[in-house]
Amino acid sequence: MKRLSRRDFLMGSLGGIAIVSGFSGIVIPEQVSAAKYPWGYKKLDPDKVAEMAYENFFKGYCCYAVSSAIILSLQKEIGEPYTLLPVDAFKFGHGGVIGWGTICGTLLGAGLATSFAAGKEGEEILNDVMNWYSNTELPIYMPRVAKSSIKNRSKSNSPLCHVSVNKWMTKEGVPFKSAQRKERCARLAADVAKKTVSLLNQWVDGKFEMQNDSQVALYSTTTQHNCTDCHGSKVPSPPK
Repeated sequence: MKRLSRRDFLMGSLGGIAIVSGFSGIVIPEQVSAAKYPWGYKKLDPDKVAEMAYENFFKGYCCYAVSSAIILSLQKEIGEPYTLLPVDAFKFGHGGVIGWGTICGTLLGAGLATSFAAGKEGEEILNDVMNWYSNTELPIYMPRVAKSSIKNRSKSNSPLCHVSVNKWMTKEGVPFKSAQRKERCARLAADVAKKTVSLLNQWVDGKFEMQNDSQVALYSTTTQHNCTDCHGSKVPSPPK
């Protein structure tokens, strides 16, 4: 184990997981502090990961479902440092980050997994996952044994939780706390996990090429293409 002073912790970068140990300092696993980032990737079965994500949704919701399905699979395939990563730490991403309706938790979970696996190149993978998510009628996934039945798919035209889930709930005619809404989000988690793993598999084979430009490249600012869905005439324009 490696012991750091509080000053070293605050002034430096750990690059790993920290555990506070009383008042004497901070202890981190030596394996994590020495691990070279990114941690690498080994091909996974997209269908098995999707099934795990569906089941894990009911244990910790959307962000946890996607991140845990991929990372727990990599723990089995690769071992350390993935085995040192506590996936329960990613449960905070539920409901667009603790219910604030921002980025869909499934996409946040995908971003965590692609970052650990592929580093900077993981951003290109996530960019394509987010574009696919925004422009696809979801959910597609059909569980072998569903917790509830649902009738509809919807296209969010946005990576935001509140836009995505409310469009679907309106189409399905159900409230947020319904079993149907939970079923929809569980299947959505399976879809995102499967798509992410499929692209990671292409990447590790050297066959992945980003299919969609970044939002900054398209709009010269950090934005989305569907501002008028919510903002109407108050859409801010970046300076030329």
